[in-house]
Amino acid sequence: MSRMKKISEFVLLFSAFSCSYASETLADVATREALTLYGNAALSGLCRHLGINKQWVCELSDDPDIDLTFNAATALHITVRTPTCEGNSVLDGEWPANFGIATGQPKKVCNVEIYKNYVDRLNAQPEIIPECENSFQAAFLMHRINAQTAKFYIQQCMANPAPLKL
Repeated sequence: MSRMKKISEFVLLFSAFSCSYASETLADVATREALTLYGNAALSGLCRHLGINKQWVCELSDDPDIDLTFNAATALHITVRTPTCEGNSVLDGEWPANFGIATGQPKKVCNVEIYKNYVDRLNAQPEIIPECENSFQAAFLMHRINAQTAKFYIQQCMANPAPLKL
């Protein structure tokens, strides 16, 4: 076997191992749990705006631009954008009250303290309405989100049912 082929096979094997390891080490908050957080955060005003694009975005601040973001294929994370910097930190744990920053993720992004300033706020967000669909319905009825946004997130709740309790 040629030296170049051995090197390319090693690189391919290392890449596969690295990707596998990364996907195991990056934590993931359950989709239903994150959705219920979004509904409650919209209801309380913690989410200033909910986006319904490819990424499901809860705007936490607009100066700097700080969003809580996820979708069915992307782990819940906090994104920070400034004119000169953009980065994110993946969250781990359970809501309510038990979020943290996933192992190996930055606690500071673009000079913004993620843990103190934002993870603490998410942990302090009470579970006003425990049912995912109902939290978005209530946010709509209180004029915190529009009908289109409520419908989108209620559909996501229905597509991600709560696990059966034993």
